Amino acid sequence: MRIHARLRVLAALFAVALFAAACGDDESPIEAASSDDVADTADTADEEHDHDHDHDHDDHDHSDADSHDGHDDHDHGEPVEIDAANAPTVDVEVDADPAGGINIHVTTTDFTVAADAASTEHVEGEGHFHLYIDGDRKLRFYNESIYYPGVTEGEVEVMVELSANDHRAYAVDGEAIVAMVAFDVPPHDHGDHDHGDAETVEWTGDAPELAIEVVEDPESGYNAFVTLSGMTLSAEAVNGDNVAGEGHLHIYANGQKLGRLYGTETHIPVLSEGEVEITVAAFSNDHSQYVLDGDPIEASTTITVAS
Repeated sequence: MRIHARLRVLAALFAVALFAAACGDDESPIEAASSDDVADTADTADEEHDHDHDHDHDDHDHSDADSHDGHDDHDHGEPVEIDAANAPTVDVEVDADPAGGINIHVTTTDFTVAADAASTEHVEGEGHFHLYIDGDRKLRFYNESIYYPGVTEGEVEVMVELSANDHRAYAVDGEAIVAMVAFDVPPHDHGDHDHGDAETVEWTGDAPELAIEVVEDPESGYNAFVTLSGMTLSAEAVNGDNVAGEGHLHIYANGQKLGRLYGTETHIPVLSEGEVEITVAAFSNDHSQYVLDGDPIEASTTITVAS
């Protein structure tokens, strides 16, 4: 079931949100619990169990998904006013994921997502997205499609807000530029998707090139940038049949799954102190892990997280 919502401009919703989760994904990537909860699983978002088909119970999708992405979602002051004639637009679609949770797809006009400029000075027309669930800000994200597991059965209000680089909301006549849809999350039986240990599928053809860089966000958390070539990321085909060379990514911190990614950039709001290895791995549409000659197709980098 998919619901499509046209652009709506809603007053005052951007200003007062219960920041039990914040600018964070993340996206993403990543798409969780409060900042304290997120520390347990490293990043962010999906405070509910992300019961992907591999059923790693560490699937608290902590990238581009529901997080309290640090402190950067506190009040950032007055919105960025845009003349109505030149204002960007945003639409959102939501559909249920068979593994539980929802997939969120965003389309915009006259708006450039600039993950590398997040938490820096405002540049007109640039920014990122904020996700709200039932009026509460859950995360910051950079990809046009994200997976968000942090919802349960019943109707939820999903809202995406256009945010400037400095996290202020874009607005017309004082009203935030958002798209919103009410979505009825269907009941989910985790047993329906319990496939035990994750399956693998051998990559065919030339190996894809995969790399990851993680840098500290100027305001809070970290931003992860994935370089990928030779593989097609497809949010639309997730949970479908395996198509060679197509799929999505999973991101991990010290082996703990943070989330499912449909794009190459994600915010990680909180990481445990010390040396942290961030790994990104390639998965097929049906959630089997891609391997080459039996070895996982993945890339890692190690960062030092200060106290």
